[in-house]
Amino acid sequence: MENQLLLDPAVKPESSVLENALGKKYGLFMDFSNKLNEQNLFIEWNYYNDGKSWLGKLLFKKKNLCWISVWNTGFKVTIFFTEKTISGFHELKIDDEIKNTAKNTKQTGKLIPVILLIGSKKRLNDCLKILEYKKQLK
Repeated sequence: MENQLLLDPAVKPESSVLENALGKKYGLFMDFSNKLNEQNLFIEWNYYNDGKSWLGKLLFKKKNLCWISVWNTGFKVTIFFTEKTISGFHELKIDDEIKNTAKNTKQTGKLIPVILLIGSKKRLNDCLKILEYKKQLK
């Protein structure tokens, strides 16, 4: 069963907290974090009362590229696209399963969410390709 972690507003998601929460998946998170740093991207963690959990906002300058949440099965990255920008996502060379899941995910208002559970190197690499695409959008 999948459970969201990092629910306590008093416990900030610092390295030791993330390592404890992610366990074996922490190395994957560190790979992700290092790749982001190489591209001058950074995660801004905030506690959100409406969801009663910590979420990371991945920023490129002031542009929000995605949201990051920590689960007992790994970490999730949620990237939002519009009707206009989703077509470019479907042209990316990534796992078809990701594209099919996105097609079947319910829209949130005018936004189309692409939700990735990062639990493997392959999924991480696909996520980085999607983020690179999102980064270059106007």
